[in-house]
Amino acid sequence: MKKKRITRHYERSEAIHFLALMRRSYGLLRFARNDVLKLFAVFFSLSCQIHAQEIGAPLDIPLYLSGNFGELRSDHFHSGLDFKTQGITGFPVRAIKAGYISRISVGPFGFGRAIYINHTDGTTSVYGHLERFVPKIEAGVIENQYRNESFTVNLFPSVREFPVKQGEVIAYSGNTGSSGGPHLHIELRNTTTEKPFDPLPVFKNYLKDSRPPEIRSLLFVPQTGKGIVNGSAGKQIMEVIKNKSGKYTLSKPVKAWGLIGIGIKAFDKMDAVPNIYGVKEIRLLVNEKEIYHSILDAFSFDESRYLNSFIDWEEWIKHKSFFMKSFIDPGNKLGIYRTESNGLISIQETKTYACTYLLKDAFGNTSTFNFSIIGEKQSIPEEKKKGVLFSFNRDNEYKGKGISLNIPKGNLYTDVYLNPDTIYFKTNKVQNPNPNRVISEYAPLYSFGEQVPLFNSCLLTLTITNDSYPDKSKYGIVSVENNRVVWLGGEYEFGKMKIQIREIGSYTIVIDTLPPLVAPVNQVGWTANQCISFKISDDLSGIDFYRGELDGKFALFEYDAKSRLLFCNFDTSRMKKGKQSLTLIVRDGAKNETAVSYDVDF
Repeated sequence: MKKKRITRHYERSEAIHFLALMRRSYGLLRFARNDVLKLFAVFFSLSCQIHAQEIGAPLDIPLYLSGNFGELRSDHFHSGLDFKTQGITGFPVRAIKAGYISRISVGPFGFGRAIYINHTDGTTSVYGHLERFVPKIEAGVIENQYRNESFTVNLFPSVREFPVKQGEVIAYSGNTGSSGGPHLHIELRNTTTEKPFDPLPVFKNYLKDSRPPEIRSLLFVPQTGKGIVNGSAGKQIMEVIKNKSGKYTLSKPVKAWGLIGIGIKAFDKMDAVPNIYGVKEIRLLVNEKEIYHSILDAFSFDESRYLNSFIDWEEWIKHKSFFMKSFIDPGNKLGIYRTESNGLISIQETKTYACTYLLKDAFGNTSTFNFSIIGEKQSIPEEKKKGVLFSFNRDNEYKGKGISLNIPKGNLYTDVYLNPDTIYFKTNKVQNPNPNRVISEYAPLYSFGEQVPLFNSCLLTLTITNDSYPDKSKYGIVSVENNRVVWLGGEYEFGKMKIQIREIGSYTIVIDTLPPLVAPVNQVGWTANQCISFKISDDLSGIDFYRGELDGKFALFEYDAKSRLLFCNFDTSRMKKGKQSLTLIVRDGAKNETAVSYDVDF
């Protein structure tokens, strides 16, 4: 039976209290130090037995995972477990441990509707993407939403307001926020630090997994100017295949010289489901010596963007393929690494280097893959240092060609050479309503030559070369990659636009003058369904604000961003029966506004 973790803070405070009592009652001050330690050990053992609590099931249905802790996502690691809900919503969600509700959040993005429960062992459990809360919680949330006239709320109840027992129903499973489908997201965090850790070990009694991780391919990365693989200084992917004897091997021999790194494409699987999951533990040995070891069992949210250095970011951006690097960039401070080595392999002898990957999941299932690197002398091309050096270990500032970019120390994972340039468009066409427009009459395309991820936001300033549009609030910086345009926005200041970016790439400045589209959904059924629904969308700068009123009074509209659905359920306690005038205002990020009015009858 699994026991709950007892936090150090709890252990310390309880132990001090216990020892103080023992001193007063039994003259513990005269005990030898070893006797004190023995007594503390006895106390700690009893404390664990008394206070430990087996985790309860969060759902009444068989538990299967659609996502695990540490799974690789765009720009972040997954911070919890995703439990399947059979493709539907509405299952009762139960508290996995006793405690009290410390936070309730509602919004169109992220977790959507979520509940946070603090427990006496110093942990917090989080339940996300909920459809609705139980009535006593739902009533308080709605009251707050009307008081603040906002769908988005963050509430922090007192310790005594919402105590919960283990197994108590707190909400119902859903698909709210940024969920990709119906499921229940659960996290376990350290209450003090808010650092999430892998909940899977405490849910092992509810899950089955006898399948080890699967390795699909390796990525060999010669270090620029320092290494070469099979006659090339470029990255090379080698597939892992099964040979005629049934053993797994690389698709072709690897001959290398100098300094190289390796990345691995792999995933985990579990019994009875087709889903793939992230790999918890990776080790790489060369000639039986461990040179790389990572364990994804916990991380801080402020570390999560180090994922862009944990993986080969170029492969992800270009091909949406995750290769986990088995070498560590000098600017990567992620706390999951267990070796002091940076994981790079130095091939300096004409011999065979025996390499072994060991991959393990949370259940201890392990995969072993043996392969060889043949040391063969090859001419290593010199590094061509073209462009402006941006160093990972110092502050960087660039000004020129209408561009200003400031990258403070700690925001690059390694040194990079960038080539800031200004590319003028061949034509000055007016704004095209196509969302993939890349031609601007207000600024050229500002490019840095390549895409580079940043750890924190860094200030980028671009010059508006044709500052002729009278309403400066309509200007916005957009990123332009592979003919895909993404609105970033920004602030206008004396003929320039400023924006905080988290990725270096290519940008230009456009205007957004088109208001959002607002279309009623099943208007004839509003009265019968006791629900008003709209589809809202915007072609560029995105939905930034909305407000609904019935006869001039605030009406609570809920917004599901992923489906672009905006809806208002009739509330008998706050809305009057009969005919009313509905007004809805929707505004985008460039302050373009659409207002519509309808007569409704509840």
